[in-house]
Amino acid sequence: MNHSKKTTSAFQHLNLINLSVLKEAVHLNNELILIDNFNFASTSDDESLFFTQYPVKLSFTVVIIVFSGSMHYRINLEELWAYSNDLITVQKGAIGEFLHSSPDLQVAVIAFSNELFHMNDHLEVAMKMQQMLYENPVKHLSGESLKEIRMVYELMKKKIIENDNPFRKEILQGYVRALMYTILHKLLETLQQVPAYIQNNRQHEIYMQFIREVQRNYQKERSVAYYADRLCITPKYLSQTVQKASGRLAGEWISEYVILEAKALIKSHCYTIQQISEMLHFPNPSFFGRYFKKKVGCTPKAYQKNIR
Repeated sequence: MNHSKKTTSAFQHLNLINLSVLKEAVHLNNELILIDNFNFASTSDDESLFFTQYPVKLSFTVVIIVFSGSMHYRINLEELWAYSNDLITVQKGAIGEFLHSSPDLQVAVIAFSNELFHMNDHLEVAMKMQQMLYENPVKHLSGESLKEIRMVYELMKKKIIENDNPFRKEILQGYVRALMYTILHKLLETLQQVPAYIQNNRQHEIYMQFIREVQRNYQKERSVAYYADRLCITPKYLSQTVQKASGRLAGEWISEYVILEAKALIKSHCYTIQQISEMLHFPNPSFFGRYFKKKVGCTPKAYQKNIR
């Protein structure tokens, strides 16, 4: 794997422009990025492709296809492993963090904007798809399915460099749609094997709705009461339900998201503590400092100093 291009600064939001400058990347107007390490030698270094050693919020959807080896990462605070023949789908707005990869990791990365792939004519299907991908970010593929998706990727890679093709974008949009609907089909096959009582579990449904609301609002709202109101239930019932479904209190999940973003912003070295406090809508830096210390065990300045 090639590691000659080392990332030197963090991004609060990892966007497609950031990816397009990588030497491994080919792109279409910063709307679609393709990256792979098929032609690079393996290495034991943990840094790979665009993956960063700190949490980032994605401003695009990314599909990662693992052809060999393994990778260890977090998506929205959940720690996951992916192995050979696994397909990872991470949606726009998710917080991701790359942790480690095996020396023999071989992957292809397809990153695209929501403008390139949308389902405005099928909103009900789109919402179902988003929910399924959120709940099932990793899908293990059969050899036949992996071969099919590899073929789509190779077609995209070939077409994306045809700069003189006036229909290049439309063709690539078709490939992206084919890829996403293939992923959806594989997820539907998996869900058909899940017992109905699990699929329709009310506690799990409330927990997933709560997490989605937290993802959208944690920068501004940190009270359990706010999220309970959004779900039209009482704070007590929300807390009890989330704890039963996840083993953690609702307030802990909210704090985890706030602290995760705070750490990412601090690690970026792009903002002052005061600016971060304002970005996360704390009343003042002192309040933010006390909140951070209570959750992390040190002040934001001490945390920043330790990671230099």
